[in-house]
Amino acid sequence: MMIRRFGEGVLVLMPDGVVALSGVTGEELWSYRDRGQELTIEVTGNGDYVTLYNRDENETVVLAKAAGEVMHIYDINLDEIDYTHTFGPDSLRPALHGITGDAWIVRWEDSVNSYDLSTGEPLWSVPDVPNCSDVGQVGDLSVRNEVVVAATTCFEHPEDKESVAWTVGWDFTSELVGLSPETGEELWRVEHSIGRMPIDSLDRGIASRPGGLIYVDYPESYDLGISLIDIDAGEATYLEGQSLLWTSPDGSRLGLWDTETGEYRIQDRSGHVERTLDREIVSMGEDMVTDGRRVGLEGGVLYLGDEMEDASSPEGFARFEGFDGSMTFTWDAAESLKVTDALSVPGAVAVAYRADGEPGVMGLR
Repeated sequence: MMIRRFGEGVLVLMPDGVVALSGVTGEELWSYRDRGQELTIEVTGNGDYVTLYNRDENETVVLAKAAGEVMHIYDINLDEIDYTHTFGPDSLRPALHGITGDAWIVRWEDSVNSYDLSTGEPLWSVPDVPNCSDVGQVGDLSVRNEVVVAATTCFEHPEDKESVAWTVGWDFTSELVGLSPETGEELWRVEHSIGRMPIDSLDRGIASRPGGLIYVDYPESYDLGISLIDIDAGEATYLEGQSLLWTSPDGSRLGLWDTETGEYRIQDRSGHVERTLDREIVSMGEDMVTDGRRVGLEGGVLYLGDEMEDASSPEGFARFEGFDGSMTFTWDAAESLKVTDALSVPGAVAVAYRADGEPGVMGLR
């Protein structure tokens, strides 16, 4: 079970479908279930659709995220289209971010390609997006309505060496390249090389944020911090030792958490700090703060423990530390609790969990 944001609350992605819940009340707003089927499900990168792919039937259903209406049904085999596979049993799911409604935009090695979902035929292809003299790769894509952003890496690879990607100090170049979703035409290119070796760049992920921002994160190198790319200005900002926990709806204000001190601050994009919150540990274990999950909000930070043997502990399974006060959340049963996901949605913080192995979703306010 996974959760995603949507206009009025939270989408719950389950093995056989999706349910939309109100963030305020938790009531079901709409659902689409294909009971008995095993589906690959994801919300598209442009935020408009939910895609559900049935591998056994080679059927792709595209739902409007806002109201759950079926917009398109396609019957092509997506596995026959070249897309960069990731390791794991559900390798297709991340690639579904690239569905725009009638097309599927994917990466393959050093290229970006768009396919017609009705026929599977190519619409356009851009080879050698990294534009390298030696080894080049497209590591990740962010597909938005106005632009497709490709994260690229270039580095030299001598013929007599098996691999240099993990060699500390080996030169590489990272870029973010903007392409037209309709034609693949290059719109802009921003150089932003962060890391100690090529693999730091190859493994980085990118995601859209409000206000024309692209969030760049280095999941395999936690000490590298994050970066923000302003695609309108063509500028990159490196935030060493920071984690982006919250973004205002218009992208003008950011909630940044200091990975060393635990300080949380709200600031604007120019760097002007509006409010600062020092980390406090009251009736809450140190491991929950340092190793658990964090959800940033305009008014503070919600900390959640990843896993507890007895969730009824008086310390609670979660604690909110805010600019104007704090609150502890406790569980009313002596059972194991594992938090699998948590995110801020309109009206609440939605938390996906397993209590004594049974999955569920709750809203904290």
